[in-house]
Amino acid sequence: MNAPAPRHVLALLDDAAAAPDVIELSTALAQQLQRPLDVVYVESVPALVAAALPFTQVLAETRAQWTAFAPQDVESGYRAQLARLREIAARATMRRAVRWSLRTVRGALAQAVVELHAESDLMVVGTAGVRPPALARVAPVRRPLRIAVVTDDSPVAAQAREVAQQVAAALGGVLTVHRASGDAAAAAARDRHCDLLVLPRGLVAPAVLATLARPALVVG
Repeated sequence: MNAPAPRHVLALLDDAAAAPDVIELSTALAQQLQRPLDVVYVESVPALVAAALPFTQVLAETRAQWTAFAPQDVESGYRAQLARLREIAARATMRRAVRWSLRTVRGALAQAVVELHAESDLMVVGTAGVRPPALARVAPVRRPLRIAVVTDDSPVAAQAREVAQQVAAALGGVLTVHRASGDAAAAAARDRHCDLLVLPRGLVAPAVLATLARPALVVG
């Protein structure tokens, strides 16, 4: 009987701007746990729909005027971001000797988190607007990585605490534990004093993902 294939660490992004440190974090976690890394770029379907509207325009960076914006412009942007992600991932994984892959899906980030949950119990989510943490790729590190884990009494939450401790140990981070009560997960997602938010899957909701101020590690 064949042994089961190792589960990947999944890194989900919908914007390459968040990629350098999100991929660095994912690669460090994959190295620590001896897992492959699977980087997934989520191409936004709402962006394509908006670009197809006849009145959609953008303000060009190089000139103070509005110009037409079409789906092919969005597609071109997707290709550029994918190339950037491939370059970043290749550098990070080579340095840490981690096997990796890169693929794309179409939809929305929250949708991808739900649809891909069966593939891995560790999913790093970085989205547009997230300011990634300053990780060890930038030397010297000015302060320890600040990691927050939101937990309850579930078995998955116990796994999340354990993973958060492993990440803190691997990256020299400081761990803070928050008990889940009310909208604790949503409040932690908005916390800009935290560098990485660790959440058990049961506490992940679209409202939480929509307000992420930092990368999130979804466990379970």
